[in-house]
Amino acid sequence: MLAEFARRHRDVFPVYVKAGLRWEAEELKVLGRFLKGLALANIEELAVLSLPVTDIDPEHWSVTGTNVPGYHAEVSSNYIPGRNLSLLTKAAIFCAANRIGEIALAPLDSNPFPDARPEFFRAFERTVELGLALKLRVLTPYAGLTKAQVIRRGRPLPLALTLSCARPQGGAHCGACTKCAERIEGFRKAGVPDPTRYARRPPDA
Repeated sequence: MLAEFARRHRDVFPVYVKAGLRWEAEELKVLGRFLKGLALANIEELAVLSLPVTDIDPEHWSVTGTNVPGYHAEVSSNYIPGRNLSLLTKAAIFCAANRIGEIALAPLDSNPFPDARPEFFRAFERTVELGLALKLRVLTPYAGLTKAQVIRRGRPLPLALTLSCARPQGGAHCGACTKCAERIEGFRKAGVPDPTRYARRPPDA
């Protein structure tokens, strides 16, 4: 998504919000390499913000890294309460400070959570206008797309420099969580060779 916006010759301000979740250190490393790999001058320096949520539920699997939803778990097991709400709130304040009028994020068709619905995003826009005096559009260009469709669109990009794992291990995807299952299945359905390094690749993948 970031690459697509940048290639439309728009100035893009990548924002990463640290919440204290288990995979963030690995994710930030990969993100830095991905941005460097794109080498697009209109992508601004990554802004790393913080909005810790570990005090709300310190025993949640996303914080502890234990009892992470397994390979065959339902997608709904990935739910982190208020995830999009918290990310958008911090990013909206960043936008207000920098007079940026759009935020983009990428929920897919498989996202069943309440803060991924169109009515939530429209209500959030209105809240930002009331609370920050900023007319902000929330863009969700991948809504309705499958993981396989997104992978096909991103095929020319350095997809090996992306991460979608709830329990990465030394730069490798664990190969055993629901996020890895979605990734493996997405590449398979897209008919695109999977460049991902997995610590353990399930035999039925």
